Amino acid sequence: MIEKSLGIFETNSISASIKALSVIVKENSLDIINKQVLGDGIVALVFTGNLGAMKKAFKISAEHLSASSEFRAFHIIPMPHKNLLTLFGIRG
Repeated sequence: MIEKSLGIFETNSISASIKALSVIVKENSLDIINKQVLGDGIVALVFTGNLGAMKKAFKISAEHLSASSEFRAFHIIPMPHKNLLTLFGIRG
């Protein structure tokens, strides 16, 4: 079984999340699982996929958005427990 990493990328607006998504999806080994609008314009994008690819894509996207202060944070869980994955509807 291939281990999937779980990543959450947070932005300050919906338009910023679209910009981030356009950069992140260029990495073929990542799948977007969910989008959550958290309030006050904060948007969280949830991904699964290869750890190295996720780190690279998140870093590039964060640098791209940092120039305009639209980036908030990203979090990566390298080997999430299968129960955590099921909360997002992912089969572990």
